Amino acid sequence: HCIDKRQEVKFLFKKYGLNHLSLQLMELLWSMDKPLSYEEIITLVKSKWGKNWKTRKLKSCLVDLQKAGAIIVSETITIRTYCAACTKGEFIDNWKKEQIENYLNEPGRLYGIFPTTGKLSEQDIEELRKLL
Repeated sequence: HCIDKRQEVKFLFKKYGLNHLSLQLMELLWSMDKPLSYEEIITLVKSKWGKNWKTRKLKSCLVDLQKAGAIIVSETITIRTYCAACTKGEFIDNWKKEQIENYLNEPGRLYGIFPTTGKLSEQDIEELRKLL
């Protein structure tokens, strides 16, 4: 049975459970060796990707990432900094384990986390073997 195009598009824009903006922010934080202030994030986003994200959208995304436990926010009287709570590899491993746990009771739904319209590819099968 075919995957609904909307589900396929949703999957493509939700890599590791993160939307496009969240994934870009996490990639930025994972690439840094120190916590970043909000101003530093804005500057780096503009220089790396040429984007001017709206303040409300960016702050909302940072709050969501903090609530999800993906980032750590440190505050002093004068500055608030943001850093990744774990490495990219750890984040991806945790996401994969969460997907397995979520779908363990309904094995048919596990198939939905792979972006395919036919049988599982050798790569998908190997990925499942790694997870199990």
